[in-house]
Amino acid sequence: SRAELHNKLTVRGYDSDIVDDLLASLAAEDLVSDCRYAQALVAHRVNTGYGPQRIKMELKDKGVASEIIDQTILSVEVDWDELLRAQHNRKFGVSKVGSFKEWARRAQYLGRRGFGTDSIRRVIGSWDRATLAQEDLDADINP
Repeated sequence: SRAELHNKLTVRGYDSDIVDDLLASLAAEDLVSDCRYAQALVAHRVNTGYGPQRIKMELKDKGVASEIIDQTILSVEVDWDELLRAQHNRKFGVSKVGSFKEWARRAQYLGRRGFGTDSIRRVIGSWDRATLAQEDLDADINP
């Protein structure tokens, strides 16, 4: 990103004004573009199974403007719930959750990957002992 280039060059001793002028001329020639950088990073992170919150945080840490981040995340054509489901099944398989501890472990893993609580609950369900007990009874009755 432009901010990263600025930081790297100023740390190496280049004058901040000269770096700003250089980056402005590179941006004018479309050789440096935070939009293009954001699109590439989002595509890479989606392909490696990261969720929107993690991607937004990473772009913000790299110095990309909030408007560019929001625009890029909205423009990407991905089903976040399907991506979350794929990550869950890759890590944990399709086995059912048997305890709150296991549900919390799975939810924390997916949260660290950048998926929101609402998405996690939509895909793996909420921890509800009564619902899980009823599902187990249904499975015993109707094998």
